[in-house]
Amino acid sequence: MDERVDILVTLSTFGVNSDEPLRLLQESGFTFQTNPYGRRMQPSEVVGLGRTCRGIVAGVEKYTAETLSALPSLRCISRAGAGIDNIDGAEADRRGIAILNTPDEPTTAVAELTLTMMLALLRQVPRVDSLLHSRRWERVHGHLLAGKTVGIIGLGRIGRRVAELVLAFGAIVIGCEPKPDTEWARANRVELMDLPTVLARADIVSIHASGSGNDPLWLGAAEMARMKKGAWLINMARGDMVDDNALHQALASGWLSGAAVDVFPEEPYRGILCDNPRVILSPHQATLTLETRAAMESRAVSNLLEHLRSFQASSPAAKL
Repeated sequence: MDERVDILVTLSTFGVNSDEPLRLLQESGFTFQTNPYGRRMQPSEVVGLGRTCRGIVAGVEKYTAETLSALPSLRCISRAGAGIDNIDGAEADRRGIAILNTPDEPTTAVAELTLTMMLALLRQVPRVDSLLHSRRWERVHGHLLAGKTVGIIGLGRIGRRVAELVLAFGAIVIGCEPKPDTEWARANRVELMDLPTVLARADIVSIHASGSGNDPLWLGAAEMARMKKGAWLINMARGDMVDDNALHQALASGWLSGAAVDVFPEEPYRGILCDNPRVILSPHQATLTLETRAAMESRAVSNLLEHLRSFQASSPAAKL
């Protein structure tokens, strides 16, 4: 790549759902390069295409200290999404690289899919759908969401919205959060407690925790053994928060009734849960609605452009 690129866009589906994000870049006056691979970029590919860039519109690819050190001109990473745990924040701070995100835009999409997963598990929708597609007329008993205790791990924007949705169905909500909004919890009748208690009391455990912090969440065999017999588990947060082998065993033994998983320890995922009919699997697409992706991409581009222009204004000598 001979031409200097100011902005690298790593998102594999950038501009597919709306022309607005691309228009913003085209009218910005900055040169830019989009992802040519149609998939998640590897660190070496990010470095190869972005070695001169000052800004990156980023997805969930990893930005380790080694990767950041190979991007000497970088001044800002603007995530199209809420989570920033794929970025080495300490190294970025040391290098003066700003990290921006879009925490509001994904909330509704993730919360709605979480509710969809809960209802599908409770009413055994995948099973009855499969039976009838096989021309087998077998009616299967399900469960109501009303009256169930839903334990939410992580009461940030998404976790709070999930709570509000299930409360409208008549569920009881308990939750754990390192820095809870106690006023919101009180107003919404959400009881705050520690993780072991949430696991022990909840009929449905739904994970929406942040991947940041000094004490990352991990649900392995011991944690699943603490859950109620017959409970359901939903993971819409991070793939490395749940031991997929332990989850498979808990489901195969009948200790857990079912699970729904949108995120995986390795993606694309081809692991043991693919063979487990008690799990609803979706390919990391909680935010994948036309409306949400367009809003996230536009916001990520706008955030980046604002930062670069501010940097340029404060440093007239900087040539962006």
